[in-house]
Amino acid sequence: MSTPPSIGSTFTPPPTPGTLGYYDYLAKHVIMGTRGARFTAARLLLLKERASLLIQTVLAVLLVWVSVIVLANPDFDAKVTQQLAIVSIIASVAILAITLFEYALGRGLLAAKLHDSSLRATAIMRKIERELVNPQPSLAVLQAAAEEYEQENILTNVNHSSVDFAIYKFSRSKSDREFVNLLYRVRSIAAQGMVVALAVWPGLLTLLVIVTQSWGLPFFNVR
Repeated sequence: MSTPPSIGSTFTPPPTPGTLGYYDYLAKHVIMGTRGARFTAARLLLLKERASLLIQTVLAVLLVWVSVIVLANPDFDAKVTQQLAIVSIIASVAILAITLFEYALGRGLLAAKLHDSSLRATAIMRKIERELVNPQPSLAVLQAAAEEYEQENILTNVNHSSVDFAIYKFSRSKSDREFVNLLYRVRSIAAQGMVVALAVWPGLLTLLVIVTQSWGLPFFNVR
């Protein structure tokens, strides 16, 4: 016959199958989904930042290119000079606007915070998984891990979006057929590319306008 706990002692009853099922769902679905979506969000933020940096680099090269062309050919007529001035102004304003926009968004900082949060969420998930496979799981350990996960969400101060979660689910799609898996990968890559393109569309539009303005210039050799 087991001895009942003494008065004042801390006694934690063993977890029931329903309780273990709850923590199993928390680890395998809730926390895993959070960490995966935040990993995806951090990667997309870095891709957006690099795409924006690439656009700024192209615009800066265009400015240098226009300056070299003007210095090398000072006898351009008024129409060509006007087109070069328009290209230069658009590129200058675009570089300034994109730089200020990127500074305001702080994509690099957000990516770092989400990436670090996903690593901590992974550690919490592994802690719950290890406890669940223990022959005698401790309810106190499971409760502490769940509380740690809640505090992690509160203290991170930034969260992934539903789009990040959807793209994460795309990347997790699997099939027994290799052709279907290829389609899943193409869908995931296309979705990520579309998200990045939508994030930097002002820069892409600026490049399109510059190309349109420069199309008739003599040094493009298109006429």
